[in-house]
Amino acid sequence: MKLHVMYDQTGRIVAGVRLDADESKQRDPGGMTGTVRPVSKSGHASAELEVPAEHAHLTFTEVCQRLMVDTSGDKRYLKARLR
Repeated sequence: MKLHVMYDQTGRIVAGVRLDADESKQRDPGGMTGTVRPVSKSGHASAELEVPAEHAHLTFTEVCQRLMVDTSGDKRYLKARLR
């Protein structure tokens, strides 16, 4: 699953859209897909990221709730949120 996400300075996802429309309706009927992207505001950044294979079973909503963007290095990626 590929997403465009907007996230805050801590990596928390504050908005997102699913980019791979082909399979989304089969796996997540309520999920939103499309070409519209969230517009970043002050204090937020955005990126297009692939959901890691170990989290591929999650729905779009679950990904946004359970994962976060790793902001520690130069390359951004999704990882499990610390609870």
